[in-house]
Amino acid sequence: MKYQMPPWPPEWPEIQDAVVQACHSGDWGRYHSVICEDMRARLEMYFTVPGRVERSEIRLCCSGNAALELALRAAKVGPGDEVVISAYDYPGNLRTIELLGAKPVLIDVSSPSFSFDPRQLRAVSQRADSKAIRAVIVSHLFGEVVDTQAMRSVCDEANWVLIEDVCQSLGARTATHNDSALDPVHAESPSDILQLQGRLAGTWGHLATFSFGGSKPLSAGAGGALLFNDSRLLAGVGSWLERPGEVYPFSPLQAAVLQPQLDRLEELQKKRNETWFELYRQRCGDYSRWRWMLPKQQDLIPNPYKIAWLAESMEARDKVIHLAAGLGLPIGAGYRSFAKLSERRCRKFGSYDKAAELGKCLFVLDHRALLVGKSGIGELVTALDEIYQQLDS
Repeated sequence: MKYQMPPWPPEWPEIQDAVVQACHSGDWGRYHSVICEDMRARLEMYFTVPGRVERSEIRLCCSGNAALELALRAAKVGPGDEVVISAYDYPGNLRTIELLGAKPVLIDVSSPSFSFDPRQLRAVSQRADSKAIRAVIVSHLFGEVVDTQAMRSVCDEANWVLIEDVCQSLGARTATHNDSALDPVHAESPSDILQLQGRLAGTWGHLATFSFGGSKPLSAGAGGALLFNDSRLLAGVGSWLERPGEVYPFSPLQAAVLQPQLDRLEELQKKRNETWFELYRQRCGDYSRWRWMLPKQQDLIPNPYKIAWLAESMEARDKVIHLAAGLGLPIGAGYRSFAKLSERRCRKFGSYDKAAELGKCLFVLDHRALLVGKSGIGELVTALDEIYQQLDS
């Protein structure tokens, strides 16, 4: 029997109503629409940090990739510069660095994680050959939250611009280091996790990028946004954004379909977190051939966009994906790592064994399956059990 998932993008009446209203008002066809301005203002309010003097500013754009390009331009990254990036990351991030004529500096991941940690970044900052580094990209992949508070301290000391890629983790939070945080792996219930009201991912960096692509937690099929937590950087992209019209335009219809989703973002996060928590509670010791990729640091609060596991080998991972396709379960491979990237294209030091393992063996369960919540967890567990049991057949 095929696994039945909630539809994505969501088929909500309020989304359809928002599109109809945009059409009736004529706002859908204007250069400067009220809907886009409302969306921008709502996002700025959402990412406001209480007590912080400087006000964050949002610029909407056509994609997450465009947002990163603009972030790098705002950081004045160009030919001859270097940008630090994890050896396991979204491939478009590395390609965007190269697009601007800069060179990526690769750091291996810190297990169990999809990114490097602040200690590794500090070690790079203390190297004599770090003079050409201008920016650091830190990605919150699959809903994992990286310790960007500590990353920001390192970047400020080194005079680097910290760019947070939040394309897969909109709404994720980090408890500040002086908070009384709870280890999510040992929490008693998902409500224990959700009560940790830390700072939103994206508010620690100088800049942050977001995507509203078709699979993202807020989906408009396409679109993105760039968050400026340092207003001095905004002036650096004005000529790229407006010549004089918008070069990376964001559609009013995209803004219309996003606003009802933003209204229910916390609700969907709670449902995904409940599913993740219940799945882990029921099967944490049963899938012994799959390594759960779970955060171990106490002040990092999970916000699962995807659930990730490491298989024993690339062949085992591919078999899981094949079996899942037969059941209609949305499981796919992770990204390829940059471990084997030519040293002509990047600067490397040390080994990249952990990133290489992720590139070969990681598979992920898409967030659509996590939207079943408590009521649908039984069917999800049954489907995963069936895949696991067929691995030796």
